[in-house]
Amino acid sequence: MIKNLFLLVIPFLFLFASCNQATKDAETKKADTATLAVKSFIDSAAKYVEKPIRIEGMVLHTCKHGGKRMFLVDGSDTIRVEVTTGNNIPKFDESLIGSRVKVLGILKEERVDAKYLNEWEAEVKKPAEDHNTGIHTGAKGHEDQGTKEKLDEINSLRDDLKKSGKDHLSFYSIEAISYTVVK
Repeated sequence: MIKNLFLLVIPFLFLFASCNQATKDAETKKADTATLAVKSFIDSAAKYVEKPIRIEGMVLHTCKHGGKRMFLVDGSDTIRVEVTTGNNIPKFDESLIGSRVKVLGILKEERVDAKYLNEWEAEVKKPAEDHNTGIHTGAKGHEDQGTKEKLDEINSLRDDLKKSGKDHLSFYSIEAISYTVVK
């Protein structure tokens, strides 16, 4: 009888231990997720590339071309944090504009160097019929720009790169895993 009771208790002990481990894993993941502020995002982003982060801010804009991006601000419009849709989010609805949201996501870095700018410039200067190909054609944020605006942007980035004294410029965004509207 005791032997049978013992055989019944063992599975429950394993179940309890595995549930306890799952709770510890979830707590560890939450502890490993940094919370960043919109106001200090630019200064602290480099430390968290490809890591999970949380951020809260007011939605200033959602992109009308598919809703794949939104921009968060906090207090002023001088610092904007770009948030892109992740695998679980089909789009950001325009109704989010003016709402305060909390976002959980992975911090991403886009590096722009001289090679990137040269390739982009060559693509922009291609004849119009070739503008549907290339790695920089229709780059995010430049979809609606004409040739002159794109070349101006490229030259501005070249100036910024030269002034930085580095071999690249870094642009940070958050790929959203989930978000909630703060009531």
